[in-house]
Amino acid sequence: MIISVNHKINNPESFWKSAQESLPNLPEGKVKRVLQALPNADMTEATCLWEAESIDALDSYLRSKVGNTSKETYYEVNTANSIGLPA
Repeated sequence: MIISVNHKINNPESFWKSAQESLPNLPEGKVKRVLQALPNADMTEATCLWEAESIDALDSYLRSKVGNTSKETYYEVNTANSIGLPA
């Protein structure tokens, strides 16, 4: 499934360091890949598209990597009605 994640980042340095260290190791468990990462100018918010088996699996993965450096909201993307998703 494709999942949109909105990150509110309270420690940008730690969050993005963890991302740079963790993302090259994907796939991991039930998390396959990140499709896009779209941070704002000061790196305190980001919207990312992920491919994972479930929202719970992705949340567990993110918690294990970024800890409490951010707070997330998730939704499953309706891929049948989406435009421009990467293949």
